[in-house]
Amino acid sequence: MQIPLVADGWQASGNASFITREAFPNGILQVTSESEQGFVALKDKHFGSGTIEFDIKPVGEEFPGIRFHQKDADTADMLYIRVSPDCPASQDCLQYVPIIKGRVLWDVYPQYQAAAPFRENEWNHIRLVISGERMNVYVNRQTEPSLRVAHMEGDASTGTIAFEGTAYYANLTLAPGVTDGLDPKAPADPASGDRRYLVRWRGTDPVSMSTTDHLSMSDMPSSASTWSPITADYGGLINLSRLYPPISKQAPAQVVWLRTTIQSDREQVRHVAVGWLREIWVFANGKPVFSGKNLYNVKGGRKAPDGRLSLENDSFDLPLHKGANEIVVAIDGNTPDMRGRYGWGFIMRMDQAEGTTELPNVQR
Repeated sequence: MQIPLVADGWQASGNASFITREAFPNGILQVTSESEQGFVALKDKHFGSGTIEFDIKPVGEEFPGIRFHQKDADTADMLYIRVSPDCPASQDCLQYVPIIKGRVLWDVYPQYQAAAPFRENEWNHIRLVISGERMNVYVNRQTEPSLRVAHMEGDASTGTIAFEGTAYYANLTLAPGVTDGLDPKAPADPASGDRRYLVRWRGTDPVSMSTTDHLSMSDMPSSASTWSPITADYGGLINLSRLYPPISKQAPAQVVWLRTTIQSDREQVRHVAVGWLREIWVFANGKPVFSGKNLYNVKGGRKAPDGRLSLENDSFDLPLHKGANEIVVAIDGNTPDMRGRYGWGFIMRMDQAEGTTELPNVQR
């Protein structure tokens, strides 16, 4: 299905030009960065699983790409390109990201980025094969995918197509249902049944705080506050980005408080790997056991790998006494000048679960 790149078929906001050239019978779309909307969306088309192909010629070293499964400006899946001469060697040349509640979660899924034979200042061919929860991305007609996405994370499974970022786009085709036999089901959740992951949390709504300096248990909302179950995402991720939209840059910091209970059959110390965005405080039985910052655009503030959320970010010792142990987490998603536009959440995994049980997150 050839999709013409002509003005009456696309929704734009002063950020698009439609060009006619003999070598491109279906037209060329030029996207500029003049509009806050940032993308140019195809009208009256809905796409779920199948194959999307298009050509792209980037303008400068920007982040152009394609949205799909787009319901609105705040809900979509996206593939984008960090254009540079180093794309064939750079492990972050291509990246898949979900856009959820207006948050662009590029910093939550470092596993979904890869090098690619993408050429700067030239036409490149991109082929996306989307099947259920999975996607393979092929660049410049390579026979093997440059990027494999095992579990797409967006909130929508169908939607329109949109282009975003300064570039020329041409030769767009859609082939609904053509998936090359790619299994639509994601692999089994690695955290499901693995008792090392702490996933049974209850949390508050965001609490506005004028400062998070010297945050302590005394700042936690009272027990009379409403605490609601938080469902872990695939991989044991406590993804607050899925629950709360961004706030303005001028707004005070917002902190979500969460708690869980670990039953231990003896006194022991467990070592816990933790990944988070952006600031976190952890308390065990009322005492602080860990705090840290993972601030992408603050010099020296990024945790490996490069400020993304990962169990590589850090670790700490968690002391447990015999019986029930209350674990409390306070976390904000605020980075100066970002104010929650990107990811917010955490993941915790103990070194072993022997002698421990995480109790159901019942109301207390």
